[in-house]
Amino acid sequence: MKFWNSAECRRGAASAMLAGLVMIGGCVGADVPYGMSNIENRPVATAPEPTGPRLPASGEVIGTGETRVALLLPLTGEGNASRIAAELKNAAILAMDDAGLQSMELVVKDTAGTAEGASAAASQAVAEGAAAVLGPLFSANVRAAAPALAVNGTPMIAFSSDRAVAGPGIYLNSFLPQGVVRRTLLYAAGQGARSVVAIVPEGAAGDIAEAEARRTMLETGGQVTAVARYRYDNESVYEAVRGVTEDIRTADAVFIPDGGNSPATIVSSITESGIEMSGKKVLGTGQWTSANLADPVLAGAVFADTDHGRVASYKQRYQSRFGAEPSLTSALAYDTVILAANIIKGVNAIPRHAIESPVGFSGYTGLFRFNADGTTERGYAIYEVRDGQPQIIDPAPSRFDGGAS
Repeated sequence: MKFWNSAECRRGAASAMLAGLVMIGGCVGADVPYGMSNIENRPVATAPEPTGPRLPASGEVIGTGETRVALLLPLTGEGNASRIAAELKNAAILAMDDAGLQSMELVVKDTAGTAEGASAAASQAVAEGAAAVLGPLFSANVRAAAPALAVNGTPMIAFSSDRAVAGPGIYLNSFLPQGVVRRTLLYAAGQGARSVVAIVPEGAAGDIAEAEARRTMLETGGQVTAVARYRYDNESVYEAVRGVTEDIRTADAVFIPDGGNSPATIVSSITESGIEMSGKKVLGTGQWTSANLADPVLAGAVFADTDHGRVASYKQRYQSRFGAEPSLTSALAYDTVILAANIIKGVNAIPRHAIESPVGFSGYTGLFRFNADGTTERGYAIYEVRDGQPQIIDPAPSRFDGGAS
């Protein structure tokens, strides 16, 4: 087993930042915008008491706390899996630096990115008395790991963005595409958009975006008046636009959820078709961070995304510690480890009612909370493309209103 020790000198400035940025442990009244709800007067659900000495941890151990938590990652997975896993592990190390090694014992286990590996790692975590499992990353691995955890009711906080694998006790700390689509369209509806044409890619991502767009517009009293689908070639895009030209003429907005070259190519095709876009809103999603926002055709477009300032702070800290720029996905691992450490601080366990705190949590990825069905609700900011750059025009919320949805 490999043990990590963090230098105390790294924790001073980080701890001061942490108090303001990451989940606050324990509510201090109704005005606290995020953090754990008051759990002192609530029944505490804990794992069954061990019948004998706890088994030694199998895997890479970070921390010295009494409560054990497993982190399942595809450390030896194929393709990009191992690279992403290395980032997630580094993010967990950074989080443990901030939370303190005494906060818990985090055991990193390799799933190899396979269903079999995930199932074996989950079974091992349960046998070793883990209070919770963080990860795995891929949806197939989440499905495979879930049965082993169900035996003892061990909660899982996974990083998959496939809503279908969520369930009671199986939580997803990820960027579910439905949430960012909903935020974009709710904002547009609030600005007067009642009719929207959606132009989406073929495949599952397009299906999800269309379904959520229809649901959200219906909720606001508007509608998606037409949907066009395209493959990733210019002729397919042109044909898709031609098929909804008349619908776009009478619509209030055009919704383009895809990133990369798609937004500029689609909007250019619309204008080349002779459609006047002044007075119409072009709507996107966080996928637009991969688009060329400097293209003049995208000026004035709006989209929802995480708070870029918070993410930049995380990336700067990660790069300073590990010498490379991380992906946004790795920030999810940081936030999840901090979340687990703060819950443990309150009850020396990770009960589901604490994970499902309606007040939610706040981290580098913004405000978020877990619903009872395992899905995640997030607070996104709204950006407008101005001078080739995304500018916040409607900040991300600092608290959740009402109960979980």
